[in-house]
Amino acid sequence: MLCVAVMLSVMVLGAGAAFSDQDQIENTEAVDACSALNIIGGYEDGSFHPERNIKRSEITKMICVALNGGKDPNVGTNEIPTFTDVRGTADAWAEGYIEACVAQGIVSGVGGGRFAPAGNVTGAQLAKMLLVCLGYNSDNEGFTGNAWETNVNVRAAQKHLYDGLEKMDTSAAVTRDQAAQMVWNALQAYEVEYKTTLVTDENGNLITQVVVQDKVVGNNNDKITLLYDKYEAYVNVGTLTSIDGSNLTISMSTADKADSDKPDYDSFSKLGADYSALMGQKVKVMFTKTSEVLGVYATSDNSTYTVNLKDIEKDGDKVKFDGASYGFDDGSKITVVKLDATNEKVVTGQTMAAADFDTTANKTATASVKFVDNDGDGKLNIAIITE
Repeated sequence: MLCVAVMLSVMVLGAGAAFSDQDQIENTEAVDACSALNIIGGYEDGSFHPERNIKRSEITKMICVALNGGKDPNVGTNEIPTFTDVRGTADAWAEGYIEACVAQGIVSGVGGGRFAPAGNVTGAQLAKMLLVCLGYNSDNEGFTGNAWETNVNVRAAQKHLYDGLEKMDTSAAVTRDQAAQMVWNALQAYEVEYKTTLVTDENGNLITQVVVQDKVVGNNNDKITLLYDKYEAYVNVGTLTSIDGSNLTISMSTADKADSDKPDYDSFSKLGADYSALMGQKVKVMFTKTSEVLGVYATSDNSTYTVNLKDIEKDGDKVKFDGASYGFDDGSKITVVKLDATNEKVVTGQTMAAADFDTTANKTATASVKFVDNDGDGKLNIAIITE
């Protein structure tokens, strides 16, 4: 399925690190998450090149690596190759991955015994591959034949594979940036399975019907995401409210818990990086079943504003800076987190009104304030003051 630890000799694996062209990446959460999972990497010069297209040969290795939990699997080749345009060509390195994907029904040829390994992959083609990885059967779903693209797009929309890519032309070649977003969406989607049930037809007769549904496992019939199946990892959503040394805590609303894989987990201690820059923002925490944090990513709902404390003015119940006024999500007061110069938590849980920012003492202060609107409603949710 995915975005990968490939691009062959010209690429090196990343682990959530920023790329030299990070500012050109639109789907930063997806790229960073895929990088942390060893699914996607950057080039030797430290760049990512989000605008470049994915080749058909490359996508097969991406899929095999992702379905093997981020590790390069051992793949073999057939005595007689399935396709005539792979072995003995510049794309011969991918023959094993291509054969593995063909065997699982993930990819097929382009006709005439050819695979066209150097050809680009379209959004709809990648969506089909990801849907098969999630458990869909191409024949059952009509992913072949004249209407294949329409049928794929319907299922892909249902499984949210195109979330964040609403303007993407699914018939056009997919970029590395777009591919990362689709892969990340698929990893967070539930796998599916086919069930045979008995139903009554209009004449009262019992007939057998095959239906597709989200896959359930275990005694509790829990649904399972592709991310957990292949990486034994979860994703929780919440507002990052505390970082104290190696400990990280998120605050989870009812809606956040509904969007989280393990809603009873809100504190994490096995951190591999400093996430203090995300304080106050709505984040996704990706972590393993052993509670190791693989990455923390700000969601697309966040807007942040950094301003000097001395430049904030009162405008009724709002604060005003840079010529604009902002209200508070909780009414007349805002939650405040105070940090020292090393980003260590000093005081949290306090609240301040607009007038508390606009005081004589604060007009000479050297502190900076980062306001965060973490739910996209245009109102400020939290203020982080660095003293």
